[in-house]
Amino acid sequence: MRSAVSSAVFFILAFFCISSPFGAHAQSRTNASGTGGIHEIRGRIYLPSGHSLDTPVEVELQSTSNATLKVYSDRSGSYSFQNLAPGNYVVVVNVSDQFEVAREYITLDTEVQGTVRIMPTPKIVTMPIYLQPKRGGGGEVLKNEVVNAKWATVPRDAIEHYRQGLELIKQDKQSEAAAEFRRATDISPGFAPAYTALGKLDLLTGKLDQAIEEFKAALRYDTSDFEARLNYGVALLNKKELLNARKELTQAADMNKSAITPRYYLGILFIQTKELDAAQKEMEEARQLTGSKSFPLLHRYLGGIYMAKKLNKEAVVELETYIHQDPNARDADRIKQTISDLKASQN
Repeated sequence: MRSAVSSAVFFILAFFCISSPFGAHAQSRTNASGTGGIHEIRGRIYLPSGHSLDTPVEVELQSTSNATLKVYSDRSGSYSFQNLAPGNYVVVVNVSDQFEVAREYITLDTEVQGTVRIMPTPKIVTMPIYLQPKRGGGGEVLKNEVVNAKWATVPRDAIEHYRQGLELIKQDKQSEAAAEFRRATDISPGFAPAYTALGKLDLLTGKLDQAIEEFKAALRYDTSDFEARLNYGVALLNKKELLNARKELTQAADMNKSAITPRYYLGILFIQTKELDAAQKEMEEARQLTGSKSFPLLHRYLGGIYMAKKLNKEAVVELETYIHQDPNARDADRIKQTISDLKASQN
Protein backbone atom coordinates (compact mmCIF):
# COMPACT_ATOMS: atom_id res chain seq x y z
CA MET A 1 0.00 0.00 0.00
CA ARG A 2 2.72 2.41 0.96
CA SER A 3 4.60 1.76 -2.28
CA ALA A 4 1.49 2.32 -4.38
CA VAL A 5 0.45 5.51 -2.63
CA SER A 6 3.96 6.98 -2.69
CA SER A 7 3.96 6.49 -6.47
CA ALA A 8 0.87 8.67 -6.92
CA VAL A 9 2.75 11.93 -7.29
CA PHE A 10 4.87 10.39 -10.04
CA PHE A 11 1.83 9.28 -12.00
CA ILE A 12 0.29 12.73 -11.90
CA LEU A 13 3.34 14.98 -12.24
CA ALA A 14 5.89 13.06 -14.27
CA PHE A 15 4.26 13.89 -17.59
CA PHE A 16 3.54 17.61 -17.28
CA CYS A 17 5.48 18.04 -20.51
CA ILE A 18 2.88 16.08 -22.44
CA SER A 19 0.60 18.22 -24.54
CA SER A 20 -1.86 15.62 -25.72
CA PRO A 21 -3.45 12.66 -23.98
CA PHE A 22 -4.29 10.30 -26.74
CA GLY A 23 -3.50 6.77 -27.74
CA ALA A 24 -0.67 5.13 -29.63
CA HIS A 25 0.28 1.83 -31.19
CA ALA A 26 3.40 -0.13 -30.46
CA GLN A 27 4.24 -1.35 -33.98
CA SER A 28 4.77 2.03 -35.58
CA ARG A 29 7.22 3.09 -38.20
CA THR A 30 10.01 4.83 -36.35
CA ASN A 31 12.40 7.69 -36.99
CA ALA A 32 15.24 7.18 -34.50
CA SER A 33 17.57 9.93 -35.77
CA GLY A 34 16.28 12.16 -32.96
CA THR A 35 17.42 15.54 -31.68
CA GLY A 36 20.01 14.44 -29.17
CA GLY A 37 17.85 13.23 -26.30
CA ILE A 38 16.19 10.15 -24.83
CA HIS A 39 12.47 10.93 -25.15
CA GLU A 40 9.86 9.70 -27.62
CA ILE A 41 6.75 11.05 -29.34
CA ARG A 42 4.47 8.46 -30.90
CA GLY A 43 0.86 8.00 -31.86
CA ARG A 44 -1.70 6.89 -34.39
CA ILE A 45 -3.66 8.71 -37.11
CA TYR A 46 -7.44 8.36 -37.02
CA LEU A 47 -10.08 9.08 -39.66
CA PRO A 48 -13.21 11.09 -38.71
CA SER A 49 -15.05 7.75 -38.49
CA GLY A 50 -12.79 6.72 -35.61
CA HIS A 51 -11.02 4.04 -37.65
CA SER A 52 -7.26 4.24 -37.94
CA LEU A 53 -5.80 5.43 -41.25
CA ASP A 54 -4.65 2.34 -43.16
CA THR A 55 -2.81 4.21 -45.91
CA PRO A 56 0.78 5.23 -45.06
CA VAL A 57 1.21 9.02 -44.99
CA GLU A 58 4.10 11.30 -44.15
CA VAL A 59 4.23 12.60 -40.58
CA GLU A 60 6.47 15.58 -39.76
CA LEU A 61 7.94 16.51 -36.39
CA GLN A 62 8.89 20.17 -36.46
CA SER A 63 11.15 21.65 -33.80
CA THR A 64 12.15 25.06 -32.55
CA SER A 65 15.87 24.37 -32.84
CA ASN A 66 16.35 21.28 -35.01
CA ALA A 67 15.71 20.15 -38.55
CA THR A 68 12.29 18.71 -39.33
CA LEU A 69 12.08 14.95 -38.85
CA LYS A 70 9.85 12.84 -41.08
CA VAL A 71 8.47 9.32 -41.00
CA TYR A 72 5.71 7.43 -42.80
CA SER A 73 2.92 5.92 -40.74
CA ASP A 74 2.35 2.18 -41.02
CA ARG A 75 -0.86 0.53 -42.19
CA SER A 76 -2.38 0.86 -38.73
CA GLY A 77 -1.79 4.63 -38.87
CA SER A 78 1.02 4.50 -36.28
CA TYR A 79 4.25 6.53 -36.16
CA SER A 80 7.11 7.17 -33.74
CA PHE A 81 9.94 9.67 -33.25
CA GLN A 82 12.66 8.61 -30.80
CA ASN A 83 15.75 10.05 -29.09
CA LEU A 84 14.26 13.52 -28.68
CA ALA A 85 15.76 16.29 -26.56
CA PRO A 86 13.64 18.66 -24.41
CA GLY A 87 12.07 21.46 -26.42
CA ASN A 88 8.99 22.60 -28.31
CA TYR A 89 7.67 20.33 -31.05
CA VAL A 90 4.68 20.07 -33.35
CA VAL A 91 3.42 16.95 -35.13
CA VAL A 92 2.08 17.81 -38.60
CA VAL A 93 0.01 15.53 -40.84
CA ASN A 94 -1.19 16.76 -44.22
CA VAL A 95 -3.08 13.88 -45.80
CA SER A 96 -4.95 15.42 -48.72
CA ASP A 97 -7.23 18.24 -49.76
CA GLN A 98 -10.08 16.25 -48.25
CA PHE A 99 -8.87 16.85 -44.68
CA GLU A 100 -7.64 19.77 -42.65
CA VAL A 101 -3.91 19.89 -41.97
CA ALA A 102 -3.54 18.41 -38.48
CA ARG A 103 -1.11 20.05 -36.02
CA GLU A 104 -0.56 19.06 -32.40
CA TYR A 105 1.83 21.05 -30.20
CA ILE A 106 4.07 19.39 -27.61
CA THR A 107 6.55 20.67 -25.03
CA LEU A 108 9.14 18.29 -23.63
CA ASP A 109 10.33 19.91 -20.40
CA THR A 110 13.83 19.70 -18.97
CA GLU A 111 13.83 17.61 -15.81
CA VAL A 112 14.35 19.47 -12.57
CA GLN A 113 17.42 18.28 -10.68
CA GLY A 114 17.53 18.32 -6.91
CA THR A 115 20.55 18.41 -4.65
CA VAL A 116 21.32 14.83 -5.65
CA ARG A 117 21.80 14.44 -9.37
CA ILE A 118 19.75 11.62 -10.88
CA MET A 119 19.66 10.07 -14.30
CA PRO A 120 16.96 11.64 -16.52
CA THR A 121 13.88 9.52 -17.05
CA PRO A 122 12.82 8.78 -20.64
CA LYS A 123 9.39 10.22 -21.35
CA ILE A 124 6.91 8.87 -23.88
CA VAL A 125 4.41 11.37 -25.27
CA THR A 126 1.47 9.57 -26.84
CA MET A 127 0.01 11.82 -29.54
CA PRO A 128 -2.85 10.58 -31.72
CA ILE A 129 -3.90 12.63 -34.71
CA TYR A 130 -7.63 12.92 -35.42
CA LEU A 131 -8.24 14.01 -39.01
CA GLN A 132 -11.06 16.46 -39.63
CA PRO A 133 -12.92 17.03 -42.91
CA LYS A 134 -12.14 20.24 -44.74
CA ARG A 135 -14.51 22.84 -43.34
CA GLY A 136 -15.71 26.27 -44.33
CA GLY A 137 -16.53 27.87 -40.98
CA GLY A 138 -14.35 29.75 -38.52
CA GLY A 139 -12.49 31.75 -41.15
CA GLU A 140 -11.00 28.74 -42.95
CA VAL A 141 -10.27 29.13 -46.65
CA LEU A 142 -11.72 26.37 -48.80
CA LYS A 143 -10.22 24.80 -51.88
CA ASN A 144 -12.74 26.57 -54.08
CA GLU A 145 -11.55 29.91 -52.69
CA VAL A 146 -14.78 30.60 -50.82
CA VAL A 147 -14.23 32.37 -47.49
CA ASN A 148 -16.54 32.33 -44.51
CA ALA A 149 -19.15 35.03 -44.95
CA LYS A 150 -17.75 37.04 -42.03
CA TRP A 151 -14.63 37.68 -44.16
CA ALA A 152 -16.47 38.49 -47.38
CA THR A 153 -15.26 42.09 -47.26
CA VAL A 154 -11.59 41.16 -46.85
CA PRO A 155 -9.60 42.23 -49.93
CA ARG A 156 -8.71 39.44 -52.33
CA ASP A 157 -4.99 40.22 -51.99
CA ALA A 158 -5.14 39.59 -48.24
CA ILE A 159 -6.90 36.26 -48.78
CA GLU A 160 -4.31 35.29 -51.36
CA HIS A 161 -1.39 36.07 -49.03
CA TYR A 162 -3.10 34.05 -46.30
CA ARG A 163 -3.59 31.11 -48.65
CA GLN A 164 0.01 31.32 -49.82
CA GLY A 165 1.13 31.27 -46.20
CA LEU A 166 -0.79 28.04 -45.62
CA GLU A 167 0.87 26.47 -48.64
CA LEU A 168 4.32 27.53 -47.42
CA ILE A 169 3.66 25.91 -44.03
CA LYS A 170 3.03 22.63 -45.86
CA GLN A 171 6.48 23.05 -47.42
CA ASP A 172 8.06 23.69 -44.00
CA LYS A 173 8.92 27.27 -44.99
CA GLN A 174 7.91 28.89 -41.76
CA SER A 175 9.62 32.27 -42.12
CA GLU A 176 8.21 32.73 -45.62
CA ALA A 177 4.78 31.71 -44.38
CA ALA A 178 4.96 34.23 -41.54
CA ALA A 179 5.81 36.95 -44.06
CA GLU A 180 2.74 36.06 -46.11
CA PHE A 181 0.47 36.12 -43.07
CA ARG A 182 1.92 39.48 -42.06
CA ARG A 183 1.24 40.86 -45.54
CA ALA A 184 -2.36 39.73 -45.14
CA THR A 185 -2.69 41.66 -41.86
CA ASP A 186 -1.02 44.71 -43.41
CA ILE A 187 -3.63 44.75 -46.16
CA SER A 188 -6.53 43.87 -43.86
CA PRO A 189 -5.70 44.65 -40.19
CA GLY A 190 -8.90 43.00 -38.97
CA PHE A 191 -8.38 39.63 -40.70
CA ALA A 192 -8.28 37.38 -37.61
CA PRO A 193 -7.28 34.05 -39.25
CA ALA A 194 -3.93 35.54 -40.30
CA TYR A 195 -3.15 36.54 -36.71
CA THR A 196 -4.10 33.05 -35.52
CA ALA A 197 -1.75 31.53 -38.10
CA LEU A 198 1.06 33.84 -36.98
CA GLY A 199 0.45 32.92 -33.37
CA LYS A 200 0.68 29.22 -34.15
CA LEU A 201 4.02 29.76 -35.88
CA ASP A 202 5.30 31.73 -32.89
CA LEU A 203 4.09 28.99 -30.55
CA LEU A 204 5.95 26.43 -32.65
CA THR A 205 9.21 28.37 -32.39
CA GLY A 206 8.87 28.98 -28.66
CA LYS A 207 8.14 32.71 -28.99
CA LEU A 208 5.45 32.65 -26.36
CA ASP A 209 5.17 36.40 -25.82
CA GLN A 210 4.77 37.03 -29.54
CA ALA A 211 2.30 34.17 -29.87
CA ILE A 212 0.19 35.61 -27.07
CA GLU A 213 0.04 39.00 -28.78
CA GLU A 214 -1.00 37.43 -32.09
CA PHE A 215 -3.76 35.38 -30.46
CA LYS A 216 -4.97 38.44 -28.58
CA ALA A 217 -5.14 40.32 -31.88
CA ALA A 218 -7.08 37.48 -33.52
CA LEU A 219 -9.59 37.44 -30.66
CA ARG A 220 -9.90 41.21 -30.72
CA TYR A 221 -11.22 40.96 -34.29
CA ASP A 222 -13.07 37.65 -33.91
CA THR A 223 -14.05 36.51 -30.44
CA SER A 224 -15.47 33.28 -31.92
CA ASP A 225 -12.09 32.05 -33.23
CA PHE A 226 -11.81 28.70 -31.42
CA GLU A 227 -8.26 27.98 -32.62
CA ALA A 228 -7.06 31.36 -31.38
CA ARG A 229 -8.75 30.92 -28.00
CA LEU A 230 -7.42 27.39 -27.50
CA ASN A 231 -3.86 28.19 -28.52
CA TYR A 232 -3.90 31.40 -26.48
CA GLY A 233 -4.67 29.24 -23.46
CA VAL A 234 -1.90 26.80 -24.39
CA ALA A 235 0.63 29.62 -24.72
CA LEU A 236 -0.36 31.02 -21.32
CA LEU A 237 -0.13 27.55 -19.80
CA ASN A 238 3.40 27.19 -21.18
CA LYS A 239 4.27 30.52 -19.59
CA LYS A 240 2.87 29.27 -16.27
CA GLU A 241 0.30 32.09 -16.28
CA LEU A 242 -2.18 29.62 -14.90
CA LEU A 243 -5.01 31.94 -13.90
CA ASN A 244 -5.26 33.48 -17.37
CA ALA A 245 -4.70 30.11 -19.04
CA ARG A 246 -7.60 28.69 -17.06
CA LYS A 247 -9.89 31.47 -18.25
CA GLU A 248 -9.01 31.02 -21.92
CA LEU A 249 -9.10 27.22 -21.90
CA THR A 250 -12.46 27.27 -20.14
CA GLN A 251 -13.84 29.60 -22.80
CA ALA A 252 -12.43 27.33 -25.54
CA ALA A 253 -14.14 24.34 -23.93
CA ASP A 254 -17.42 26.27 -23.82
CA MET A 255 -17.04 27.31 -27.48
CA ASN A 256 -16.63 23.72 -28.67
CA LYS A 257 -18.18 21.31 -26.21
CA SER A 258 -17.14 18.31 -28.31
CA ALA A 259 -13.45 19.25 -28.35
CA ILE A 260 -11.21 17.02 -26.25
CA THR A 261 -8.12 19.23 -26.24
CA PRO A 262 -9.36 22.11 -24.04
CA ARG A 263 -10.56 19.64 -21.40
CA TYR A 264 -7.22 17.86 -21.50
CA TYR A 265 -5.23 21.06 -21.00
CA LEU A 266 -7.53 22.12 -18.19
CA GLY A 267 -6.86 18.78 -16.54
CA ILE A 268 -3.12 19.37 -16.84
CA LEU A 269 -3.54 22.87 -15.44
CA PHE A 270 -5.46 21.63 -12.41
CA ILE A 271 -2.85 18.95 -11.78
CA GLN A 272 -0.23 21.69 -11.67
CA THR A 273 -2.31 23.72 -9.23
CA LYS A 274 -2.93 20.55 -7.16
CA GLU A 275 -6.71 20.88 -7.57
CA LEU A 276 -7.26 17.16 -7.94
CA ASP A 277 -11.06 17.26 -7.84
CA ALA A 278 -11.11 19.69 -10.75
CA ALA A 279 -8.40 17.74 -12.60
CA GLN A 280 -10.42 14.56 -12.17
CA LYS A 281 -13.56 16.25 -13.49
CA GLU A 282 -11.85 17.56 -16.62
CA MET A 283 -10.06 14.30 -17.38
CA GLU A 284 -13.26 12.32 -16.88
CA GLU A 285 -15.15 14.65 -19.22
CA ALA A 286 -12.35 14.32 -21.78
CA ARG A 287 -12.59 10.53 -21.43
CA GLN A 288 -16.32 10.68 -22.11
CA LEU A 289 -15.74 12.78 -25.24
CA THR A 290 -13.36 10.22 -26.71
CA GLY A 291 -16.12 7.64 -26.95
CA SER A 292 -14.65 4.40 -28.28
CA LYS A 293 -11.37 5.98 -29.38
CA SER A 294 -8.15 4.61 -27.95
CA PHE A 295 -6.91 7.01 -25.27
CA PRO A 296 -4.26 5.21 -23.13
CA LEU A 297 -2.50 8.20 -21.63
CA LEU A 298 -5.75 9.64 -20.31
CA HIS A 299 -6.32 6.45 -18.33
CA ARG A 300 -2.82 6.70 -16.93
CA TYR A 301 -3.49 10.25 -15.75
CA LEU A 302 -6.78 9.25 -14.18
CA GLY A 303 -5.09 6.31 -12.52
CA GLY A 304 -2.58 8.68 -10.94
CA ILE A 305 -5.30 11.06 -9.80
CA TYR A 306 -7.32 8.21 -8.28
CA MET A 307 -4.23 6.91 -6.51
CA ALA A 308 -3.53 10.32 -5.01
CA LYS A 309 -7.13 10.38 -3.77
CA LYS A 310 -6.81 6.79 -2.46
CA LEU A 311 -9.49 5.56 -4.84
CA ASN A 312 -7.53 2.39 -5.43
CA LYS A 313 -10.30 0.37 -7.07
CA GLU A 314 -10.87 3.09 -9.67
CA ALA A 315 -7.11 3.48 -10.13
CA VAL A 316 -6.77 -0.23 -10.94
CA VAL A 317 -9.47 0.02 -13.62
CA GLU A 318 -7.79 3.00 -15.28
CA LEU A 319 -4.27 1.60 -15.16
CA GLU A 320 -5.43 -1.77 -16.47
CA THR A 321 -7.17 0.05 -19.31
CA TYR A 322 -3.94 1.93 -20.01
CA ILE A 323 -2.01 -1.35 -20.28
CA HIS A 324 -4.76 -2.94 -22.37
CA GLN A 325 -4.73 -0.06 -24.85
CA ASP A 326 -0.94 0.20 -24.97
CA PRO A 327 0.43 -3.21 -23.92
CA ASN A 328 3.95 -2.45 -25.14
CA ALA A 329 4.27 0.85 -23.29
CA ARG A 330 7.80 1.45 -22.07
CA ASP A 331 6.61 1.69 -18.47
CA ALA A 332 4.30 -1.35 -18.73
CA ASP A 333 6.22 -3.47 -16.20
CA ARG A 334 6.24 -0.67 -13.63
CA ILE A 335 2.53 0.00 -14.14
CA LYS A 336 1.75 -3.71 -13.77
CA GLN A 337 3.63 -3.76 -10.47
CA THR A 338 1.68 -0.74 -9.29
CA ILE A 339 -1.56 -2.48 -10.23
CA SER A 340 -0.44 -5.49 -8.22
CA ASP A 341 0.35 -3.29 -5.22
CA LEU A 342 -3.03 -1.58 -5.46
CA LYS A 343 -4.88 -4.88 -5.62
CA ALA A 344 -2.95 -6.19 -2.63
CA SER A 345 -3.92 -3.11 -0.66
CA GLN A 346 -7.59 -3.90 -1.22
CA ASN A 347 -7.30 -7.34 0.40
